Amino acid sequence: MKKFVSRDKLSKKEKRIKNSEKRIRWDFSPVSRIIPNKKKKMEKKIHFDPDE
Repeated sequence: MKKFVSRDKLSKKEKRIKNSEKRIRWDFSPVSRIIPNKKKKMEKKIHFDPDE
């Protein structure tokens, strides 16, 4: 059994490993997700062309 070592005393490499174990993987990146602009759709619907 390993001894308990506080996070402050861990090496930089070991801290990275511990942190990566705790992180959860996403199915998609929430940052890169594009949400369509609702106002653009409204402008297109409101547009009126008198020639038609």
